[in-house]
Amino acid sequence: MAALYLLTGDPHLVVGGFILQGAFGQAIYWLNPVYLAERFPTEVRGAASAFCYHIGAIFGGAVPLAVTLLAGHGMGLATAMLVGTVVGAVSFCLALLTGPETRGTKFAPDLVVA
Repeated sequence: MAALYLLTGDPHLVVGGFILQGAFGQAIYWLNPVYLAERFPTEVRGAASAFCYHIGAIFGGAVPLAVTLLAGHGMGLATAMLVGTVVGAVSFCLALLTGPETRGTKFAPDLVVA
């Protein structure tokens, strides 16, 4: 979707691409808490999920710097943004593909507090 509006000069494609990405591209974020909660044992679930979110925020904070660096070295802003988008999408897909399948798993607390 990003290539549709980043590599064109047509304002109609840019607006259409923004609308489509806003409508469909942001929908994955409601799944992140569910995805992370299934990855960790009960006694560390909150801390581990928070750690993953904050590591993501740290790496996400470096993206504007990397895009600016790439754009400033002759790549152009649109191509640099497209590279950042593709790298993010590929890393997300690799994480999904290499993660364990937890369908049907019974999540019971391993820690009993009296």
